[in-house]
Amino acid sequence: MKDFDYEPVAASKIELGYLAGDISFMARVLYAHVRLANAEFHREWDTVNGTLSLLSLIGLNPGISQNELASAVVMKKSAVTKLIGELEAKGLVIRDKPKSDRRFNALSLSHEGEALWCELRGRVQERQDHLLHPLNPRDRDRLFVLMHRLIAHYADHTGMTGRKSTSTEH
Repeated sequence: MKDFDYEPVAASKIELGYLAGDISFMARVLYAHVRLANAEFHREWDTVNGTLSLLSLIGLNPGISQNELASAVVMKKSAVTKLIGELEAKGLVIRDKPKSDRRFNALSLSHEGEALWCELRGRVQERQDHLLHPLNPRDRDRLFVLMHRLIAHYADHTGMTGRKSTSTEH
């Protein structure tokens, strides 16, 4: 008797057993497929994985701090700082230290960054449609509702270390 009813992953004949219901395993496999499917897109637009998300979040939230950005994408601050530095060097992002609080960088898109972001949004939507092709619109909506619920849960209950937060850690 099987632990779960499931379709084989990528037409594989390998028995997955309990892994078919293991979120860590399934998320890793799905991420690998999505990353591979996006590789050509990133080559075409000379971007690395993650930079489009950063551009989008900055475009949607002008003045966002690097710390807020790192938290939103669940990346180490040092990694975000490096990517922002690269985007700034390409003339796509502007870092500004607000007079009201010189301790953080407020990020915004340059005119070039705004133009690129606008151009890429349509292409990103095409990529999403391609990646989500196996799902009908109702299933897509449900997938994102469930993903948002899980993300909200973990954002509320764990820090970057993966440890459960306590009220004194805030």
